[in-house]
Amino acid sequence: MNTTILKLTVFAIMLLTTKSILAQRGPGNSRQAQRPMQGQRELPKFNAKNAVGILKYDYEKVLKKTKVKKDSKKNKVTKIIADYNHSIAEIMFLHTDEFRAIEKFVAIKRETAKANRDREAIPFIQQEAMEKLIHIKRKVRNADRVLNDKLELVLSEKQLQKWHRLQRTRKESLQPKRPENTRGGRPQQRGPRNR
Repeated sequence: MNTTILKLTVFAIMLLTTKSILAQRGPGNSRQAQRPMQGQRELPKFNAKNAVGILKYDYEKVLKKTKVKKDSKKNKVTKIIADYNHSIAEIMFLHTDEFRAIEKFVAIKRETAKANRDREAIPFIQQEAMEKLIHIKRKVRNADRVLNDKLELVLSEKQLQKWHRLQRTRKESLQPKRPENTRGGRPQQRGPRNR
């Protein structure tokens, strides 16, 4: 009988302690507890250069990935990559101020949407920024097209496939990472994209 009373007493003390701790937290403190969750859902900073697909290639990595062996072919590929990198550097230089202005525009608009608790505005902000960058994106696509056309003349079909795989991987790396599922359980798996 004494052990039963002792167990009930311990249980009652634990219950009262838990209830008292929860009462002390109050509504104001529960928001503080939610802050880390919100931090995990923060949108990544908008990067205008990544948004238009600007990147440069390391010619040594390209030669290694495409398995180009002949010196004459290596020289041609190196020259093609160097020309592409130069044209991309020129695009970056000509539009540096524009990139900064658009990044600032997106940051201000996002802060305003966040302050107004208007989560639906976020995709429209991104879309508006991309509309302002479309002329630069066209220049980058044209440079990519020229690069691919030139490499097509030099590389074998197998090497060209490896080049396209490398190019696709690099372009995908520019896209912002999606936040993982912060709820319990495993993160959601994404299947391969159809292109």
